[in-house]
Amino acid sequence: MRSCPNCQNSAFEPIYDVNLFIIVRCTRCSLVFLRNPPDENTLYEHYHENTYFDFCEYTSHASDPHVAELYAINEQRVHHISRLKPSGKVLDIGCGRGYFLKTASNHGFDVHGIDISETAVQYVTEKFLLRATCETLDDLLKSNRRYDIITLWHVLEHFLDPYTYLNKTNRLLNEFGICVVEVPNLRSLKFMLSKQKWQGGNHPLYHRTFFTSRTLRDALMKTGFSQVKRSLLSYSIPDRSHAYDILKCGLNVFALDAFLNFTAFK
Repeated sequence: MRSCPNCQNSAFEPIYDVNLFIIVRCTRCSLVFLRNPPDENTLYEHYHENTYFDFCEYTSHASDPHVAELYAINEQRVHHISRLKPSGKVLDIGCGRGYFLKTASNHGFDVHGIDISETAVQYVTEKFLLRATCETLDDLLKSNRRYDIITLWHVLEHFLDPYTYLNKTNRLLNEFGICVVEVPNLRSLKFMLSKQKWQGGNHPLYHRTFFTSRTLRDALMKTGFSQVKRSLLSYSIPDRSHAYDILKCGLNVFALDAFLNFTAFK
């Protein structure tokens, strides 16, 4: 059984029990985490084998609406980063099949992705001809590689020890580098109102830690970043109404949107 990854406290309050997954809240620091994570030996190979699109091109006009949506989201992510760092070396941790890497590369960034899944890495190198490896953060630190921008798009919540990963991420940044983190929001309005809370993006089969705006900010500050800002990044999605975009922006102002996005400065 797992202790709190933030403060190592072993006292907790059970808050959800979902198909034998026990989700608890630390009584000391209030971090919410999965108490009994499953074995991960083959988990993420299965994950990537079932979450990709080989039947259409990755473009704004992709035949699959999910791909077109992902393309639009990544364009907005790169635009957000470009306002802070218009160029430089990018490391995408947990790059998956490389869709963000492809978009960043299209905009002139020097990209490198790492992922635990050999299936995902192979897809990046063969489909997009971009650099991706199964290296760990320790491998990168030992090789003395450094980056101007490090991104974690819906990755931090997967780690058993997210604080150690954030600390190593900080050490991998060049001076004045930035780290951009996006995670599901445990306190989103949609999540709190849902009668089937654990369907979709927050499901504990894959997620180990469940962040709120406060606990994610605290994690970034604790791991050595000099400045941490929540980004009001609300994605405009193709074929969604203007009213939907306005609603998303409003929820984001109050940290009630489905996702939390933070930018942390070295």
